[in-house]
Amino acid sequence: MKEDHEIDHFFDSTFNDKDLIKSVKRKSYFRITGVSFLVSICVLILLVLLKIQLTPYLVNQKMVAKELYYEIYGANIYTGTWSEQYKLVGSSATAPKYKLLNGKLVNIGEVSLDTSNLEITVGNSEYEQYTYAGNRVMNFFHPSLQYQEYAKDLNELNKVNDGKWIEMALSFDRAYTYKEVVSMLPHDVSLQWNWVNSYSTGELDELKEPSLTESGNLLPLKEHEVAGFPTISKTGEQIKNPIDSFISSLDLALSKGGTYKKEFEHLHNVLKKDQASLTNKNVEIIGVVVVGDKQQLQALRDKKYIKASSFGTIVDRY
Repeated sequence: MKEDHEIDHFFDSTFNDKDLIKSVKRKSYFRITGVSFLVSICVLILLVLLKIQLTPYLVNQKMVAKELYYEIYGANIYTGTWSEQYKLVGSSATAPKYKLLNGKLVNIGEVSLDTSNLEITVGNSEYEQYTYAGNRVMNFFHPSLQYQEYAKDLNELNKVNDGKWIEMALSFDRAYTYKEVVSMLPHDVSLQWNWVNSYSTGELDELKEPSLTESGNLLPLKEHEVAGFPTISKTGEQIKNPIDSFISSLDLALSKGGTYKKEFEHLHNVLKKDQASLTNKNVEIIGVVVVGDKQQLQALRDKKYIKASSFGTIVDRY
């Protein structure tokens, strides 16, 4: 069978120029379309492979940033092991969020990569708020601010049933060193977490703004709003050098902080003040979270260094 070639049509008197041009254009169009389709498929496959390779890395970066945030912000709040779900669209990761009360784990919810750092709480007043999980939210009072009303929950210990572990926030009358805090607390009260003085003059002025007050009174800071460091690890063990661990976490957060990097940088600059670097001497403690039963916590009553005391989570000891 004789093959049909476009060049033969130049010598075919029955084939005009228009037909030849149409034939060439049609075949050229099919060739270009075919090549474009194959290129598109190859590019799509490459993009899918690239996403498969990059997604775990990007998710891990977000997990590290979120983990560092909860290591620094949130009083006596820990995050557990992350569970990742990788998809072409909508990859996610979640981790349990919990508190420790003398080694007893109390689940307080879940954190995800998209979880807001703002906690929604409910209650009859700003001084008695609860999470949707039913846990009491601790209040903190900065020593440089004058509040019209202070929480005095140490005076309410008799209302708590026996056989309970009680989490309590203590706000001090001034800033102390970590060594001073350890020495002035009763030995049978567990020091769980330390609130650091991380507020600039401008931030303290903002806390006095009318928008942050209720009926003209200054509002206390909530447990998820304060920055500090634990003295107990995630597994319930005593941290040997808690301030060193805090500074190491903050240094790591400066490079791995992701969307929270500016917050970490500001915190770092406020803490170190005019010094070249952040050291143990720069870390001032203005409050703590302690855990004990009501008999143990009774020893804190009438201590002059305690300006306010606020209940947190209360659970059965056994």
